[in-house]
Parts: sequence; C-alpha cells; structure tokens
Amino acid sequence: MIEIIGMRKSRLPILIVIPHGGVRAPEELEGYSAMSDFDLFFQGDSCANDLFSFNGKAAAQVDTYISRFFVDTDRKFTALPPSYPDGVIKKMDYNKKNIFRDDIFPNDIAISNILKRYYFPFHDSIEKKLAQNSIKLIMVCHTMMPTGPQTSPDAGKARPLILVENSVADGDETRLTCPASFTETLAHHLKKNFSGEDATVAEKVSISERPATGIIIQKYGSGDIPLLRLSVSKALFINDTYFSFDYLRVDDLRIRDLKHRLWDAVEKTAEKLL
Repeated sequence: MIEIIGMRKSRLPILIVIPHGGVRAPEELEGYSAMSDFDLFFQGDSCANDLFSFNGKAAAQVDTYISRFFVDTDRKFTALPPSYPDGVIKKMDYNKKNIFRDDIFPNDIAISNILKRYYFPFHDSIEKKLAQNSIKLIMVCHTMMPTGPQTSPDAGKARPLILVENSVADGDETRLTCPASFTETLAHHLKKNFSGEDATVAEKVSISERPATGIIIQKYGSGDIPLLRLSVSKALFINDTYFSFDYLRVDDLRIRDLKHRLWDAVEKTAEKLL
C-alpha cells in the first residue's frame, strides 16, 4: 500500500505525501463497490502517485494505492457517515451516486479492520520519517478537477492550473504552515515553468487565500517543519491530446514533462530557502 523511499544525502530533505492517488478498493471490499474503473480513476487524484514521485529526488515519499472513497487518509479516522458524508469512508461519490452496491456499508468491525490495515500505517509512516529529524519540508500533493465538483465549496468554479496552500484555521485565526517567502518563491518559479499553458480561464498559479482543510495539513502543519499543499489541475493531462478515455491511459511523456517542470520549481526554491 505504501511506498517509502529511503533517504540519501543527495536528495532534497523533502517528504512527499500523496493521500489520494489510489484507484483501488481494499480487498476486504472487493465486489461491493458500485463505482466503475473510470470513476475510481477520474474522481480520485488521477495520476498523483506518478506525477509527484519525482524519480526519488525527494528524501522520502508516502502514498497509497487505495482509493480515497474507501479509505481517505486526509480525514479523521472517526469521521464516518452519516455525520460526515465526506469522511474517512464515504457513501456517495462526487456525482452523489452510491459507492457501495445495494446501499451496503461496512459494519463497525469491518471499518476497524480496514483502518488498522490501511489508514493508521499511512500516518505511522509519516511520523516515522519526521522523527528522523532529516526532513525540512513536507509537501502534500494532489491532483484536482478543473472546476469544483458538486460536493466542494467551490462547486462549478474554474480552478487554477496549480494551487498552493500554506495556511489552516486555528480557532478564529489563520495560521501559516509554511513561510510566505517560501510559498511565494515557489509560486514564482511555477508561474515561469507553466507560463505557456492555457488550459484554464482562472489564474494559472494561485496561492490560496482560504485556510486549507484536511487532517494532514492540520496535524503535521502545526510543528517546526514547514508544510505546504500543492494541487495540480487534471486539465494539464486529461484531455483529448494527452488522455485515452477508452483505455484510461495518460500520455507518459506528458506526465514526465509536467513532473520535470514541477520538480524544477521545487528544487530552485529549496536551494535558496531550505
């Protein structure tokens, strides 16, 4: 489930966390899913595990092959339906269709076992890497819909090609999880590297003005290690030019190019500020 790349001195001291790159159901729930392969791929963080792997140039990486609809590692483990429709295990997808056949939902014992096997090891891996005191920056990486889906706060609104988030709500205040200087420098290099793209009517690269949600940035963005969240629009690689809808296949060369431009911006920023 989890890939953790061992540390080397030549790698930048960055921990890459990819919470939503998975496209599979846990084996405990195989046969109960009502979601098609396309929906599991497209409604999740499509290609995130490939796009943000950066060929081992970061010191460490934690990801999962399990879809966020069955185990969402960026939610509290106690967040369950009906109180939390977008919780750790979900009942409906972004199109408000049932995730499980015949409205079946795992019972408490099944949920406990699934969390023990997939959710807690993911977070344990993050904590073990941070405990080694070698990580200087945490990057939580996502891919996102070009426009906000029905269930999101920005439903129907065009999104930038790249969104950088570096703050969370702290009571009535907003607290930075990464210094503004680092965030702004990264956004500057991203804008240069993606200046030729035109797949959005929104700003190409944006630093979010709203506090980010999700347990990962709230939990790990409260310590001494800077943390930022980087979200890349699927408009950059899921379209008629780079994507085959018949085979759920993305152009490898396109992913490789995007990965190179993303890492180039991260590397130039880290060299000056880490």
